[in-house]
Amino acid sequence: MIAGPSSREEGKINQRFLVVRTDRIGDVVLSTPVLTAIKSSYPGAYVAMLVREYTREVVADHPDLDEVIIDDPNGCHRGFGLWRLASQLKEHRFDVALVLHPTFRLAFLCWLAGIPVRAGSGYRAYSFLFNRKIYQHRKNSGRHELDLNLEMAAGIGATIDRVQFKFHIPNQAEAKVADLAEQNGISDSRPFVVIHPGSGGSALDWPAEKFGQLADAIQKTLEIPVVITGTKVEGELIDRVQAAASSPVLRAEGIDGIKELAALLKRASLVVANSTGPLHIAVAVGTEVIGLYCPIAPCLPERWGPYHRPNSVIMPPVQLCEKCKPDRCEHGNCMELITVQQVFELAREKLNK
Repeated sequence: MIAGPSSREEGKINQRFLVVRTDRIGDVVLSTPVLTAIKSSYPGAYVAMLVREYTREVVADHPDLDEVIIDDPNGCHRGFGLWRLASQLKEHRFDVALVLHPTFRLAFLCWLAGIPVRAGSGYRAYSFLFNRKIYQHRKNSGRHELDLNLEMAAGIGATIDRVQFKFHIPNQAEAKVADLAEQNGISDSRPFVVIHPGSGGSALDWPAEKFGQLADAIQKTLEIPVVITGTKVEGELIDRVQAAASSPVLRAEGIDGIKELAALLKRASLVVANSTGPLHIAVAVGTEVIGLYCPIAPCLPERWGPYHRPNSVIMPPVQLCEKCKPDRCEHGNCMELITVQQVFELAREKLNK
């Protein structure tokens, strides 16, 4: 249910919109269709998005976005620096702020910036700071995060008939990845598989050793090369994946930043990953995926899975739990119950298509 605007707010929704999403890569990817919804519903509107620095590349050069504004809560916008950011927003004279992932800080920021229409959740203690309230229970809704984001957008009159990600990859990123692939013996006509064993701690992960065994099975049985991707801090994890494989597994050396990663994922025939941002990037660029998901209620694929691809998800055969407590659980890390053979068979099925 959506609470309508007051008479003072009528007519405020016109030209200048700020979409606020300052959490992780996957969350931002799943918010980008909101930009298209606004542009489709308000032709000629000016749309900006407030994000963290490390997700800037996710939305950079999006065709339905006019400006990216950076929130730096641990640096120049920390503490009283919030007033500096509020002043910056005030200079933009936004008509509407849509806060997709609310916190008190962000709600206060939009109020402080004097944005006339401030749309956000109606179920928080600080919801009085929003004057356009959208009432939705996300946690146990059983609905996908992307669809919940679009419901929020509908609260300001922005809708679309068909979901589009419109993820932009620069030509130079495509060219660099093509060169790196060729240097490693992967031509345009040759399929390859990407595995991404990390998740940045966003969910319970499939063990690195099993990723290595999967890479072995794909390379030996299907004779398709496998490339491992990961962040700079995941070097040890990637080492463990490579050590578990008896055949050489390529490491995505030289890939720098989200755009180049997206270019690599776009070229792949299949991406196998835990619940993590790169999985959603792969979906956004149209690549086939397999997502490995844990049975913890806040992490379920119904909300966080690859969008509208229920046949691309594998979960361990255990009951759902509200919170993971490995020291008290009879399974320990239940993700170990997902077998290499399960994932390999699904991979083979998708690659055969």
